[in-house]
Amino acid sequence: MADISHELRSPLARVSLALDLARRRLGEGVPEHQRIEREVQRLNDLIEQLLTLARLQVHPDNLQAESVNLRNLVLEIASDARFEAQSTNKRVLVQGDCDATIRGSCALLRSAIENVVRNAVRHTPENGEVTIEIENPHDANRIVIAVRDHGSGVPGSALDRLFDPFFRVEEGRDRDSGGVGLGLAIVRQAALFHGGRVSAQNHPDGGLLVRLDLPIGTATSSERHGKNN
Repeated sequence: MADISHELRSPLARVSLALDLARRRLGEGVPEHQRIEREVQRLNDLIEQLLTLARLQVHPDNLQAESVNLRNLVLEIASDARFEAQSTNKRVLVQGDCDATIRGSCALLRSAIENVVRNAVRHTPENGEVTIEIENPHDANRIVIAVRDHGSGVPGSALDRLFDPFFRVEEGRDRDSGGVGLGLAIVRQAALFHGGRVSAQNHPDGGLLVRLDLPIGTATSSERHGKNN
């Protein structure tokens, strides 16, 4: 999968170059050019997700570990999501004041949390809100990041498959989103890499609730591997 993704990048780069040349020759505003640009961007996003998933499944030990303040990371992600959501009057709220540090990959954790938050924003109706709660429920050695949207939720039969690669819910939730079903698969692999887990459920008051449960201060698999050697 990683090899194929790398091979796709070269022809896509040539398509982008050809598009730039066509715009210089024919001018801006050609509808077909805009469509080509959108599709190239979608393919580039897909390739990046495929590479991330492949790295997590095949070479997780190559990821660099560092200390990550989860609360600060969540606040940064929420700020970015809030900026993107303001055009549709959607609100992104952060609740809870649990401050904890985890030992792991900041880039990977950011990608995982961003995937969940952006999904929530995408599926929340206009003028609605997304809530991100940081909590330390019962175990002082764990932290939970719970993200809830106010959309239509998903069929109960699909909940267990949401985090499978390429799985998409067709009943309105993903049909027009442009996603290919890799974002939540990356979230699950990121959680497993950090010794955690992720789950989803339909909230009793509506919408989908995704919970990312992570151990605090744990070493990544690469560090554990090094200690074992």
